[in-house]
Amino acid sequence: MLDLFVNSSGDRLLGEVYWADFEENFWRTGRPGFWKVERLQEFREPNDDSWVAFSEGRWQDSLDLLGRRRDSLIRHYNKIRAHGFETWRIRVVEHPLTDYMRWELHLLRLRDELGGHTRVIQAGKVEQFETESELPELITLGDDVMYRLLYDENGLQEGGIRYTQRDLVVSCRSFIQELYHKGEDIGDYFAREVSLAEPRRC
Repeated sequence: MLDLFVNSSGDRLLGEVYWADFEENFWRTGRPGFWKVERLQEFREPNDDSWVAFSEGRWQDSLDLLGRRRDSLIRHYNKIRAHGFETWRIRVVEHPLTDYMRWELHLLRLRDELGGHTRVIQAGKVEQFETESELPELITLGDDVMYRLLYDENGLQEGGIRYTQRDLVVSCRSFIQELYHKGEDIGDYFAREVSLAEPRRC
C-alpha cells in the first residue's frame, strides 16, 4: 500500500508540535470519523501508568489501573459522540502474542466496550500488502487529515507526518476500512486468545 504515498508530501511534526496539531484536528473530525490501523507489536508508553506497572512486572496492578480508567473513558467517548463522530481501529496481531500485546489487548477491549470500535486482524491476512515493508501506522480524521505515525527504535512515538491531500486521505481510509471489515470482533478474539495468566516478563 506504500505506493499510495509515492506522489504525496506531508509535514513532519515532532513532539509537542505534533500533539497540539493532532488534538486540534481530532476534535474537528466529523464524519466519517477517526480510523486507525496499528501494526507494530511493541510500544513504549511511559506516560501511561498502567503500561509503567506492566513494564515493571506488576501485572495485576496494571490491570487494576486500566479498570480505574473506565469512567474517564466513558466521558471521553461521550465527548466524541457529542462532537458528531466515532472512532474505529483495526489492530494487527502476530502469534505468539508479545507480552506488550497481551497488555494492550486488555486496554483495547475496554475501549471497544465503551465506544471505541476495535477489531483484530492476524498478520498473515495483511502480508500481501507488506512486500516492501510492514504496514505504516496510520490515522485518518474525516476526509481531510491523516497522520503517518513516527516511532523511534524502541517503539516510543516521536510524532507523525501530516497529510492533507483529500484523495490520499480517502484512499488510505478505504484501505483501513477494508482491513477492519476483514477483522474479528475483539471480544471474541480476546476470549479465545488472551490468557488471564501473567505475561512472561512479569
